[in-house]
Amino acid sequence: MKRRDKRIRGLKALAVAVCVCAIGIWTSGCALVNVNPVRDRAQVIAVVNGKTVKKELFDNMMADTALAYASGGQSMPTGSELKTLKQETYDELIKNQVFAEQAKKLKLKVDEDAARKSGRKAYKALKKQADKKYATTLKTYYTNDKSFSAFMEDNAVTTAYAQKALNRYDKKLNKNPDHFLNQSVGSVEGAKVTYGQYYYQMLNQIMSAYASTGQAPSSDSATQKQLGRKALQAVNTERKWIAYCKKHNIKIKKADIDKQEKTLKTYTKQFFQSDSTLESFLSENYEGFTLSAYQKQQRQSAKGAAAQKAVKNQIYSSVKVTDSAMQGYYNKHIDTYSPATVSACHILTTNKKLAEKIYAQAKTIKTKSAFEKVMDQYKDNKKVSEAKDLGAFKSSDMVSNFSKAAFSANKNSVVGPVKTTYGYHIIFVYDKQKAGKDSWTKHKAALKAAIQKEKGQPEYKKLSTKMNKANRIRLNDPLQSASDLYAEKLKKSFNVKTYEKRI
Repeated sequence: MKRRDKRIRGLKALAVAVCVCAIGIWTSGCALVNVNPVRDRAQVIAVVNGKTVKKELFDNMMADTALAYASGGQSMPTGSELKTLKQETYDELIKNQVFAEQAKKLKLKVDEDAARKSGRKAYKALKKQADKKYATTLKTYYTNDKSFSAFMEDNAVTTAYAQKALNRYDKKLNKNPDHFLNQSVGSVEGAKVTYGQYYYQMLNQIMSAYASTGQAPSSDSATQKQLGRKALQAVNTERKWIAYCKKHNIKIKKADIDKQEKTLKTYTKQFFQSDSTLESFLSENYEGFTLSAYQKQQRQSAKGAAAQKAVKNQIYSSVKVTDSAMQGYYNKHIDTYSPATVSACHILTTNKKLAEKIYAQAKTIKTKSAFEKVMDQYKDNKKVSEAKDLGAFKSSDMVSNFSKAAFSANKNSVVGPVKTTYGYHIIFVYDKQKAGKDSWTKHKAALKAAIQKEKGQPEYKKLSTKMNKANRIRLNDPLQSASDLYAEKLKKSFNVKTYEKRI
């Protein structure tokens, strides 16, 4: 394509750089200047252990990626997304070269013939799948069939060596994960946060998302950064509760830590039914974060939760409660403490229309046996959560809306649908027992606890807000994995020089 701007003629070197970096135009096969493919491919884009890495290797890697997209019926990214893809491809190229050099330095063995055979096979499959797009894709990335086929074989060998070095490193990492996990991933309020702490809290963020939405959070960088900040904030909050206990001489009981740990383990098992399942997930997603490392962080998190509870208990217990206050509270909430009971059956569903249908069917029923027949009809319905006889219960045993409906209903009658946090209930009341004689003095312990909670809650909430606040959150960007850090170390030992602007 002819130059349209005379100013470009006087900036030949810059024109070539602009040509390479003008992503949208470059990928469409059009350029701002006529590029000399031979000279372009010969550019040195890195030096690893004294060996030059030519741009021809990068071009072929990009062609490989583009062909994979084409084979899958997809288009390559454009704009900023393509720029990111190019940077990631370059970074992986350098890492692959560095790890391969390390494998050779350690004299690790690779069956090069088998690797080349695998590379040839992948080349033929990719060429066949890309079909008519094969030649044009290679042309777009300034390469050709001869260069690309050789690259697929050579790259298979390089990757095999790199994998050997990585496998060796992984074994070493698993024997001593703390060497990596204790390194800094960032800081909160100036205090270091380790990879181990960060990985544990990030998994908590994922489980929380699953619990609330039924799916994992998005993997886009903005969402991940937001989750990362929340993870660091969670670490900070746990630290604050523990530090508060230490400062105010509040004892964190081992029994309470054990109890909190058990709760956390039960929660985790909702998502990972066995330790082996969890261990497999950790291995695939958090390099170096072993099951024992996870359990260590879980124990620390349990200590933070126990510390929070200890502080809450102290705030509540510091509230003084008089007999007259307990008596007044009892009179105001007499239904809560009344020994009166109701016996009932219910059918529970989260589907409002189904609840209305069941109520319409059962609303005239006057006997327990007749309602049980309706329960039998719906107990295996996937939309029905529960269909059972609840037996006798006090008002305080059930959630407020359920109790109000059941206790206000006549004996041998149906009420509903009654909405609660669990869904919609159709209730059949088959017995009611009056309270008889009762006195607030029989409920002293419960009344005292209720008043202390009511009076102490504002102070506790204020303190919780303070504990959850974190003004200075710093998360490493980019966030490097264990192998990334290993690669950085090797880059120094191999005196790696990079010229990524040339890509």
